[in-house]
Amino acid sequence: METYWIWWLTAVVLVIAEMFSGTFYLIAVAFGLATAGLAAYLGVAWFGQAAIAAVLCTTSLGVIYFWKQKQVKTHGQTNLAYDIGQAVHVVNWLDDRHARVSYRGAEWDAELAGKAPADKAQQVWHIKDMVGSRLIIE
Repeated sequence: METYWIWWLTAVVLVIAEMFSGTFYLIAVAFGLATAGLAAYLGVAWFGQAAIAAVLCTTSLGVIYFWKQKQVKTHGQTNLAYDIGQAVHVVNWLDDRHARVSYRGAEWDAELAGKAPADKAQQVWHIKDMVGSRLIIE
């Protein structure tokens, strides 16, 4: 079997494995191996093939790693972006700081924000934060 077939078959196996992991790292390695297979097909020596695979795999893994690090920092908790500032209606108060509120057609547990004054007459509050599935309101 020709060397380029080994490179390409290994790349295909990694692409198939990537379908089960969903991380993109195996795609990056498969890209480097497929390129090394192309180099083998064009007649590059074994050392050159291995060098191409090593450089491309390392570079593409680094690009994906730093891209993912940037995504985590910029997005944080994206579910909060739509909820912060939205109005909720108090269904009933459980105590001075906790209530059941109606939001998005369901009842949620809510807690008053740190220094928000407890006013049981006020029926409409706004979401300040979320902790798990508990809304922090003010």
